[in-house]
Amino acid sequence: MANSYLAAVNNMKLFGVLFLLFSLGSHTFAQGNPVDALALVEERIYLLLAQIEALKVEPGVADKQKLDLVEDVIGEVVDFKRISRRVMAKYYKKASKEQKQTFLKVFKQSLLNTYAKGLWEFEDYKIRLKPLWSAHQSQRNTLVEFEVVTASGQVFPVTQSLYFHKKQKRWLVQNVIISGVNIGQLFRDQFARLVNENNGDISLATKAWAGVIEASQNTSSADALSE
Repeated sequence: MANSYLAAVNNMKLFGVLFLLFSLGSHTFAQGNPVDALALVEERIYLLLAQIEALKVEPGVADKQKLDLVEDVIGEVVDFKRISRRVMAKYYKKASKEQKQTFLKVFKQSLLNTYAKGLWEFEDYKIRLKPLWSAHQSQRNTLVEFEVVTASGQVFPVTQSLYFHKKQKRWLVQNVIISGVNIGQLFRDQFARLVNENNGDISLATKAWAGVIEASQNTSSADALSE
C-alpha cells in the first residue's frame, strides 16, 4: 500500500505544479469558451514560473512561507469540499458530519503540503502546450493537453480537465491525468482501500491517510538528501 501511495504522492507533486499553473488566473468571462481556457494557461504559466524562481533564490525560505504561497494562490479557487467529497465517494453519505469535516481538513492540508513540496523539487522544466481538440470542448467542460519536459528530457504528457463555473464566470480545474494516471480516480481508490483495511471505519481511514502522506513525504525527503 505504501508503495502505491508513494507513487500517488510523487504524481501529486507534479500535479501541484500543474494545478497552480492553471489556478493563478482570475479572469472572468460571460460564458465558457475553451479558447479562453487555453489562453489563460498560456498567459499565466510564465508569470507563475517567474514567481517561483524568484522565491527560490531568496535565502532561508521557510516551509511555512512555501505553504503560505500555495494557499494564497489556490485557496480561493479550489473547492476542497467538492474534491474531498468525490474522493470519499460512496463513503461520503455514510460518514457523519464530523467525519466529513475531519477528512476535509486532513485532505486539504495533505494537498497543500504536497503542492508546496512539489514547487521546490521540480526545477528547470518546460511546458509545451498543445492545440485544443474540438471533440473535447464545450462551453461547460474542456480538456487542455500539454507536456512537461524535465531538464533530463523526460516528458510527462498531461491532460487537464477544466469546467466553467457559471456563477463565478471562470474556468476552474477539476481533474488531471498525468502519463495516463487519473489522479482523481487514484485517490478515490486509495481512500476506498484505506476504509476496507480499517474494517469500514472512516475515522481510522482518515488517520491512515494522514499517516501515509507524512511517511511518504519523509521518505521522499530522505531519498533527496541521499542523492
